[in-house]
Amino acid sequence: MNVIIANLIGIVAFIVSLIAYHRATKEKIFENMIISNILDVIHYIILGAYSGSITKVIALIRNVVIVKKEKCKWLSSNIILILFIIIYVISGIITFTNIWSIFCILAAIIYLMWCWNGNELQVKKAAFYCYFLWLIYNISVQSYAGITSNIVSIVSTYIALINERKNKNERKQR
Repeated sequence: MNVIIANLIGIVAFIVSLIAYHRATKEKIFENMIISNILDVIHYIILGAYSGSITKVIALIRNVVIVKKEKCKWLSSNIILILFIIIYVISGIITFTNIWSIFCILAAIIYLMWCWNGNELQVKKAAFYCYFLWLIYNISVQSYAGITSNIVSIVSTYIALINERKNKNERKQR
């Protein structure tokens, strides 16, 4: 029963994150991702997938900081970025169960580094590549909602990137 409940929560998290990368601004992307991360924390805790859960807790805080850092100069410091990377590494060590548990931590660090000063296109590109690492992790913890989410999110984000490129080319031609 726990697996069913966890995967239902995971599906809702997936739907919210899927919508995120079709939003127009970085702030709107991260608003959706905050909601999705909260649901994913619950999803991974129920599955006993603690690397995924702690990664999503940190991601929740990270997304709030990324949105707020444009208004609060001190949050833009590279010290904050390095602090997040250190926290991810420590959490990866604490929750390490096997080689696969590193994949979600690695994805989170890559995503953070690309998103820290990135624009909307860079955020979408980072998400696209990181979904592959999450897919491997979700297979390892038997998160069927996560597996489904990652496959569909890879396709969806790829489509969003193509549309972005197409719109950019149309603007250049005008």
